[in-house]
Amino acid sequence: MYIKSIFISVLLLISTTIIAQDNQVSDIIKAKIEAGVDDSSIAADGIVLYSQKMLPSYYNSTNYQQSWRESKNIEELLDILKGSYNEGLTPSDYHLERINRLISDVSSKEDPNIYADLDLILTDAIITYARHLIIGKVSQKSIRPGWDIPQLEIPEESRGYLHTALSNKQLKKMINEIMPDHFMYMHLRNGLSAYRKIAENGGWPKVQKGQVLKLDVKDSRNVKLREYLTITGDLPPTTVSDNDSIYDINLEDAVKKFQFRHNLNQDGIVGKGTLALINIPVEKRIEELRINMERSRWVVHHLPQDFLVVNIAGFNIRRITNDSTVFYSRVIVGKHYHESPIFDGTLSYIEINPTWTLPYSIATKETLPKLKKNPNYLADKNMIIMDRDGKELDPSTIDFNSLSRGNFPYILRQKAGPNNALGEVKFMFPNKYSVYLHDTPARSLFSREERAFSHGCIRLDKKWELLMNLMGPEWDMAKINEIVTSQETTRVSLVQPIEIILLYWTAGADKQDLVFFNKDVYERDPVVLKALNKPMNSKKVK
Repeated sequence: MYIKSIFISVLLLISTTIIAQDNQVSDIIKAKIEAGVDDSSIAADGIVLYSQKMLPSYYNSTNYQQSWRESKNIEELLDILKGSYNEGLTPSDYHLERINRLISDVSSKEDPNIYADLDLILTDAIITYARHLIIGKVSQKSIRPGWDIPQLEIPEESRGYLHTALSNKQLKKMINEIMPDHFMYMHLRNGLSAYRKIAENGGWPKVQKGQVLKLDVKDSRNVKLREYLTITGDLPPTTVSDNDSIYDINLEDAVKKFQFRHNLNQDGIVGKGTLALINIPVEKRIEELRINMERSRWVVHHLPQDFLVVNIAGFNIRRITNDSTVFYSRVIVGKHYHESPIFDGTLSYIEINPTWTLPYSIATKETLPKLKKNPNYLADKNMIIMDRDGKELDPSTIDFNSLSRGNFPYILRQKAGPNNALGEVKFMFPNKYSVYLHDTPARSLFSREERAFSHGCIRLDKKWELLMNLMGPEWDMAKINEIVTSQETTRVSLVQPIEIILLYWTAGADKQDLVFFNKDVYERDPVVLKALNKPMNSKKVK
């Protein structure tokens, strides 16, 4: 308390002195900005500041007056910057040490240059932090391609928000208003806090390798397993066991809950795969939560009240309406070398009994070799071959052995039917990737834990449930079966098109603060973590 009292006294002294030197300090701020505005080198306290675009705009709107006259504003800012830790960010990225030193300097030196530097540094810190909350610290596009969701624009009027907040001494209120408030982000934040507490308390025990653990198996490792599942919240702490070394029904239920949270088949058995996930350190889980909080900052400000979201890493699709999941299905996504792209679009129509026109790459790389070996391949697969004008040709008149990947002047199309590669229905949201949701005749693949098998499109398990969810009560299986039986390609437009977003999240949380983890199937996490942990680069003035 004594140290805090001294600190507040220093801030009050700063406020009093600033008013006395107002014009002189303002002139210095203006000179510093004008000196660096043309080449983006606005500097203070010997470093080039981060907010090269926002600083001139902001200070011009205030006529270059000092913004940080009130001790309450400075004190609140320091609390806000320290609180960035709770958002999975790094407080030192926002000049904290430099601010504390400058506060100490101005308390002992009545130098207007120090006051000007402090004002600029404080403004740069809050602008930078606010920017990170709105669009994230990391630019996904710059560190790895395949993320095609537009970055949120910082509104021009935001400079007025800061000026108003400082004038009314409501800096925390301003930050709370721009803080992501979507439930997907808020509960990730709760998860981060919970897992950090686990780490502070020593983490969780490791369960050694050994025999498969399942119902009624007696093994001393069950004691550690029980301890682990209690720490993670999968096993209620009040659960009583007659013998902790016996794998009882309570332990089986807890393992099933753990498997559910980690996107595993819920058999209640601790085999090799489940054990590997159990023994991931809590520190790694904390990193994953921070990574996905950053990913959520890239998108949650964009989301409408009603949308479809595909989580590629989670192999699932949900419809979220007013923060509640009203539809869920497993999906199959692109293989590692045919990754499903990350983008958003508008689902506007559905095709029942679709045909499939093979992309040129698939037709030449995968189908042409089969045509050379089996002249009846097209008939076996219910396909036709056409020229570039769409005229159907007789395959027996074509010498497939004379063709190659660079010389294939034909179009291959699979006709509608139960064995069509797109199944019985596809959901269209036109995009430059030619990616869409569709059914598949290979239904057994949906039972796999990892479901990265496609060329990039999203294969859907609960196809008719999604159609009826989107189309409303006038659609039922009788109506659907009538169209399917006709084998006529039928296009159905949505009365109300819906936004669909393809994302990649390896961690998430629901509104009950249940934390989920998914395998990093495309190995995207490490590069995001590296960029997130990289200190902000404060370039020294040359």
